[in-house]
Amino acid sequence: MSQFIQLHLLTSYPPSNLNRDDLGRPKTAKMGGFDRLRISSQSLKRNWRVSELFESAMAAHIGTPVSYTHLRAHE
Repeated sequence: MSQFIQLHLLTSYPPSNLNRDDLGRPKTAKMGGFDRLRISSQSLKRNWRVSELFESAMAAHIGTPVSYTHLRAHE
């Protein structure tokens, strides 16, 4: 049986609204009895993907976006 370590970390971010609900309000979650701003993993991953550091590290492995609007289903 293998062993692993699972880490749960709280990270401080500068004051900004990275994640909003459908009404434009910041999403929140209760932690330690206090309301905290919630940043989704989807929001973090997008910021990582569009960062200059990620782009330079993955330059040889990133393709170009494809437009699917011209594809049609075969009849």
